[in-house]
Order: sequence, then C-alpha cells, then structure tokens
Amino acid sequence: MRGQVVGQAFKGAKSTEIAEDLKIAESTVRYTLQQDELRDDGHSLPRTPRNKSYTDAEERLCVRHVRLNPKDTYQQVINACGLSYKRTTVKKILKKHGIANWRAKKRPELTEAHVLKRLA
Repeated sequence: MRGQVVGQAFKGAKSTEIAEDLKIAESTVRYTLQQDELRDDGHSLPRTPRNKSYTDAEERLCVRHVRLNPKDTYQQVINACGLSYKRTTVKKILKKHGIANWRAKKRPELTEAHVLKRLA
C-alpha cells in the first residue's frame, strides 16, 4: 500500500487524488509521504524498546548472589541484594543469563538408619 502511495506521488498525483483512488484518508497519505524519506527501502522504522527498570550493576549483583546462594527464594534474593523490583523481573534477569528453575529441590534429611546402611 505504501508503495502505491509513493508511486502515485512520484508520478505527480496530489494527496487528495491518491486518497480517493486508494480509498484511504488524506492524512494517511500525507503522513506516508512524509515518513517515506526516513524509511529504508519502504520498510517500517524500528521502534525504540522499553527502558529497563534496573541497572547493569543491579543485574550483576543479582546473578552473583544467585550463583553463590542457589537455595535462596526470589524474595530472599530481592531482600539480600536490596533491590526494589518484583519477582518476575528477577526471573527475567536470571533467564537472560541461562539460570532457570535454579532453586534447589528440598530433600528429606538422612535418618540414623540411612547413615548406618550407607556406611555398611
């Protein structure tokens, strides 16, 4: 559609004529022609991503703490590192560094009978 708008404009058609011919709003035609100079070969411009809610130093601190203390819960990590963000943010940071399902599974402690059986 952009190509048709730009092509007709290149031939000398006015924005009102292009809008009537393609059955779109005239403001859309004008905006498309205005943005065409910025586009690379007719492709949409990349959008700016959302800003991170944490710094690189906080990210390193979080990952380091988890690697040193693998049995801590997400809330314990947040409290220990003094972070102000939520559990899902910690999960996202750890997933980015390849740490997923990192909490160690709880296992029953060995009883005296088990210890003696292992020793034998």
